[in-house]
Amino acid sequence: MAGPARADDAPATPAPDAAVAPVQAPLPAAPVPAPTAAPATPVAPVQAPPPAVPATAGAPASAPASTAQAPAEPPVSDATRAERLMASQTGLLRFTAPGFHRGLVRHIVLFRFLPTITDAQRAEVVSRFMALARTSRREDGSPVVVSIETGAQISGEGVDEGLQQAFVVTFRSEGDRNYYVGRPVVTDPAYFDPAHEAFKKFAAPYIVTTVVFDYAVASAHPPRKAPVRTGQAAQIPQQQG
Repeated sequence: MAGPARADDAPATPAPDAAVAPVQAPLPAAPVPAPTAAPATPVAPVQAPPPAVPATAGAPASAPASTAQAPAEPPVSDATRAERLMASQTGLLRFTAPGFHRGLVRHIVLFRFLPTITDAQRAEVVSRFMALARTSRREDGSPVVVSIETGAQISGEGVDEGLQQAFVVTFRSEGDRNYYVGRPVVTDPAYFDPAHEAFKKFAAPYIVTTVVFDYAVASAHPPRKAPVRTGQAAQIPQQQG
């Protein structure tokens, strides 16, 4: 006899197939546009600096044009102001004339040379100074200088202040001295010695210090007041003759 039917004895009913979504092929990737290069900014061409001009041997190097400055005028002393005033009052023609304040005048010049000066350069400076006894002339050819002496420093007193070379120039009058010296007292080229002016320009690069002392030989000059003292108000020395 058949037993009671059980639930698990029932025939299994197959489950309906689940709906399967169709697999689609991947879409092709969109093309990526190539990056567009930005237009290049024009670059100004770089110019090379101009070649440096070689310095002349023995001459001091000049400063660059961009930084070069005109040399400042040295301060004017009271004595220079006094002599300029006298020249303006008497007139340059008379102030530089041979007959202006006749009588011997000594013009003492002391040099301290550049430490790097060579023996040949120093000898050339001395030679050109001594030549002024011949080359210092007026327009009519008459000489301005009576004589020039020179010598190197040989004192052992220790008060030479580093000065190395001395010159003693003798003139027949203050007028001859004024014509010879020229600047800074006489600034008009028509009234000073071109030979001495050329020497000063040549010698300047080789000289560190210059000391000048002038005096009138007492026996050859009438009495006159002492020169203006440094640091005091300008005074005009009383001239006679």
